Amino acid sequence: MTRQASPSAADRPVILVHGFGSSTDALWRNGGWIDDLEASGRTVIGVDLPGHGASRDVVDRDVADIVIDVAARHGSADAIGFSAGAWSLLGAAGERPGLFERIAVLGAGDMILTQGLHAAAMQQPMVEILRSSAEPTDNPHATEILAQIEKAGNDRGAVADFLVQDKRFPTLDDLGQITAWTLVVEGGADLAGPSELVRQTIPNSERLTVDGAGHFELPTLAECRSAVTTFINQGG
Repeated sequence: MTRQASPSAADRPVILVHGFGSSTDALWRNGGWIDDLEASGRTVIGVDLPGHGASRDVVDRDVADIVIDVAARHGSADAIGFSAGAWSLLGAAGERPGLFERIAVLGAGDMILTQGLHAAAMQQPMVEILRSSAEPTDNPHATEILAQIEKAGNDRGAVADFLVQDKRFPTLDDLGQITAWTLVVEGGADLAGPSELVRQTIPNSERLTVDGAGHFELPTLAECRSAVTTFINQGG
């Protein structure tokens, strides 16, 4: 597939899409990502997942559509996504490849795709936890999600509403349509496993493993932030 000329990096915004339970401010701003990107001369646009952050009352839109709309308004964009935000970004870049020049996806473990962990039935236990007042004592993943929600100041009910909405999820065929230069970042201790299949399927992609990093720890590490920012700022 022939790549067309795109605006220079300085003219392209960087779209940031956080993970489930968090928000643009909690992950990207408080974590130093926005400051680093703006210091390098980039315009940053944060996309809050429906039911999260500034989009608390918007739970009926697909995140991929929101990302596509933002990129389309600018003609071309770079983007970074973490976890649920990474999968939404991959879906958007596969559906509308011409809109994205460089993307980085963090924490998009192969198991989420190959074992259907994104399916509604797999998410139902988390929905029930979010809609109850109980605090799980034997589910570290749920405990971490609840901590993310509290840290971001999100409403558990609104986050649960987002979780039960029908959402498109990228297939391997979708990943194969991506034309953006892509950095796939994984944590060496991520329970969702490596992202080798994701990297192999996306053309023009490379993979970075941050040794010892768990899933939620990955975007908080300066090593990860520096590598991703450098990658996103490369190119014309």
